[in-house]
Amino acid sequence: MFGFKKEFTSFSDEALMQLLSTRNCNDALTELHARYAKKLLGFFMRMTNGNELKSQDLVQDLFLRLLEKHHFFDSQKRFYSWMYTIASNMVKTSYREKSFIDFDEENQNIEYGIHWSDNQIDISVFHDTLKQAINQLEEFQRLPFVLRYMEELSVKEIAEILEISEGTVKSRLFYATKKIAKDLNEFKPEQPGKEFKLS
Repeated sequence: MFGFKKEFTSFSDEALMQLLSTRNCNDALTELHARYAKKLLGFFMRMTNGNELKSQDLVQDLFLRLLEKHHFFDSQKRFYSWMYTIASNMVKTSYREKSFIDFDEENQNIEYGIHWSDNQIDISVFHDTLKQAINQLEEFQRLPFVLRYMEELSVKEIAEILEISEGTVKSRLFYATKKIAKDLNEFKPEQPGKEFKLS
């Protein structure tokens, strides 16, 4: 089986999960970690107001859960959505426990993944304002907003992850984007409508 580990990079996420289920192969989990640990860290930091230590703990906990619950994964479904279902449930638990602190200045280098115009004049001010606007959303609005616009999941996928209707997802996105657009009004108010689409 020489070179088998290298071949993992060409496996789909679903194939890696199948391998993990059939062989309890830690190398498959290592490959999934390499693919998604950084992305998940960004997701958790956005959902915990920039608490890096808490977010790192959540990332590690999530991969432990993947290892423990791999037999629950349906290989006919998309791994990416299943992973974010687990991540979203962890966030909800964290909110109930209130186990993270508010956004602080030490964590202002979080990348939020939204790319707007090429206007560089107030770009750093804009990003700071955007971060604060997202952090001020209620959890039930912030979660679908981050899943839609940062993680680029579809409305249908978000509905399945959060176990709510697509109409409810669209409603929460509408009010979340309305709040954020208001906070970003000084930065070309026509932009949010172009960037944040509910489809």
